[in-house]
Amino acid sequence: MLALCGVIVLSSARTANAEWHFTPMAGFTAFGNTSLFDAEGGTGKRHGHVGGSVALLGSGIFGAEVLSIWTPGFFEQDDVDRIESSRAVSAMANVVITTPRRWTEYGLRPFVSGGFGLMHARTSATEDVLLIDVNTPGFNIGGGAVGFLSERTGLRFDIRYHSTLNRLDDEDVPSIGPVHLRYVTASVGIVLRR
Repeated sequence: MLALCGVIVLSSARTANAEWHFTPMAGFTAFGNTSLFDAEGGTGKRHGHVGGSVALLGSGIFGAEVLSIWTPGFFEQDDVDRIESSRAVSAMANVVITTPRRWTEYGLRPFVSGGFGLMHARTSATEDVLLIDVNTPGFNIGGGAVGFLSERTGLRFDIRYHSTLNRLDDEDVPSIGPVHLRYVTASVGIVLRR
């Protein structure tokens, strides 16, 4: 379903004078909050992440992108050893609003974007600790800027809020009350323009 949403969003962008941006990114995830069982209290800590974006931008103000962020160790702390491994993943299809390309060809081109998709959280433990493996609908909203250093290569700066779309009541998921998950990501990426 997420792939279908991504295709629809990408195909809805104006294709006249369109350009593709392929952007591997890295950064950190912080300000996490969840009702999921957090054995080490790691969700509120800062964790490194990797991700990527594929965007289609026209010469006007509208575009579309598919964005994914993977945060390993999201539920972990360095000085606690209850969880063997954990992760949080956000995969979203976004609408992008930006300045017209003719205004900022090689300067910083600011943008805002947001959309819907899937959020995933998982933990595995070495001891008798409740395990988490949950997928839930989510949304993200954020913004940043893209600046090109050459005709084909540039940098992208991005800050973004990710959250579950609604609070789910699921008896099979260990949580305190309805399931929710939210965090903020800050990323820098190398943009390859085609």
